[in-house]
Amino acid sequence: MNPKFCPQCGQALSRAVPVGDHHERPICTVCNYTHYDSPKIIVACLATWEHKLLWIRRGTEPRKGFWAIPSGFAEQGETPEQAAARELREETGAQIQPGSLKLFLVGALPEMNQVYLVYRGELLSPEFHTTTEADEVSLLAQDEVPWSEYVYPIVEEPIRQFYIDHANDNYGVYSGCVQDGKHSLVRTCNPQ
Repeated sequence: MNPKFCPQCGQALSRAVPVGDHHERPICTVCNYTHYDSPKIIVACLATWEHKLLWIRRGTEPRKGFWAIPSGFAEQGETPEQAAARELREETGAQIQPGSLKLFLVGALPEMNQVYLVYRGELLSPEFHTTTEADEVSLLAQDEVPWSEYVYPIVEEPIRQFYIDHANDNYGVYSGCVQDGKHSLVRTCNPQ
C-alpha cells in the first residue's frame, strides 16, 4: 500500500529513488520521510496430538468453509512463536507453549508482499473448540484430510511433507516460495 500523505508532517508524498537506494518509493520532499512497504509476517501453527494435525474449517472469508491450518498476522511486540501460539488459541481454543515451537517452514509470497513462518509443536492437551474464525476444528491424520477442500491448494505440498516428517519423527526446516502461480519447496536443514 502506498500512502499519499506523509505520516510525519502531512504533506503530499511524491515518488522517487532515495539517495543510496535502488527502488522508487513514496518520499516527502518537505521532511525527507521515506515510506518502506515491508512485507507482512504471517505465522502458522502445525499443532499435533499424537499422529494427527489440528485443522480448522474457516468460519470467515476469504474462502469460508474451506479447511486450513491456524494462521494469521504477527502483532507488534510478539515473537513469531508467541504469534503462532496466539493464533492457534484464538482460532481453536487449543493451548501450546510458544517456547516449545520449532520452525518448520519459511515461505515467501512476493506477489502479496508476505513472508510466512510456519511452526510445529505438540498440543498441551487434545482440548479445542470452534470459534468465530473456525466453524469446525478437528485433529486429522493425513488420510482424513479433505484435500479437495484445502483453502490454499498451491501450498499443499508443505503440509503433506509435514505429515511425512511427523510420521518419521524426522523434521526438516524448509524454504518455500509461491510466485507466478507456482510453488517451490526445498529442505534447507535437518535440525530435529
